[in-house]
Amino acid sequence: MIVDVHYHYMPSMSEEGAARLVKYVMHQAEILGIHAERDALVRKILETWGDPTGEQLIRSMDEGGIDVTVAVTVDHFSRMTAETAQRQNKMLNNVVKRYPGRVIDLAGLDPRRPEAVAMARYYLEDLGMKGLKYHPDHGYHPAGPESYRVLEVLARNKGLLLTHTSPLGPPARNAFSEAALLSDLAVDFPEITIIAAHMNAINWRPWAALAGMQPTLYGDLAMWDNLAFRNYDLFCRELRTIIDLVGAHKVLFGSDAPIHTLLQPINKWGGIIRDLPAKAPAGISFTREEVDLILGGNAMRILNLGKEENML
Repeated sequence: MIVDVHYHYMPSMSEEGAARLVKYVMHQAEILGIHAERDALVRKILETWGDPTGEQLIRSMDEGGIDVTVAVTVDHFSRMTAETAQRQNKMLNNVVKRYPGRVIDLAGLDPRRPEAVAMARYYLEDLGMKGLKYHPDHGYHPAGPESYRVLEVLARNKGLLLTHTSPLGPPARNAFSEAALLSDLAVDFPEITIIAAHMNAINWRPWAALAGMQPTLYGDLAMWDNLAFRNYDLFCRELRTIIDLVGAHKVLFGSDAPIHTLLQPINKWGGIIRDLPAKAPAGISFTREEVDLILGGNAMRILNLGKEENML
């Protein structure tokens, strides 16, 4: 069982959105030493990222060997209306209903919205969505008063919170995406399972310090593929250290698809994790049990995926 806990569902894609996102992809291509044609990437984004019915998602899962995907949307208070945010979350929820057992939905919600509490209730209680996706780098504190109003709803519904933790380029407000800011959530909302997206990336130690002490805090490997592709030995050393400090049970597989899979397919990223026991460099070792936990076992546990459910 392979579970991808970090997929960005986009019901539509505009030329403006493609132009904005391709800048990030081109930057990643430069880091990886991959020659990429901007116009070709924009065309591919426009052709494949807009996915109103979820068909592209399921196709990519089948091609990449992914059994279950946790799909999220992104809400940005200053860039979209509440109606637009609500519509995209409803469309994601429809994808879950269309493909039962394959997709789990987390609603993107910016807690700065005046109607954020009502929207959280609608997503979690009326639509039955499984949790929320935060992007604090948009400019809000994940443990601030606006967020707490929303998290009270999430806690009552025992939902999951996937929240961004990692530096990004401008216009990201990176001070708000530090993993250390999640510390109070485990104290005030022990009912909420929290996944720190990207595990704070290159600055993963603050996340690890918290995750090692807080039973409800986990992290995903989305965006770590860049390191694995360009410096495999360093990736293995970092991941081995993380596991030694906090345990393999705290690390989850994530792709950040379709953004991070535009340059390298998801099966290549999953294959790197799967092959760690056989291919890790000398002096570094991983067990099959550790790899199985990362690829799906941990997600199955925290998402309450039973042995009979979703076994495809």
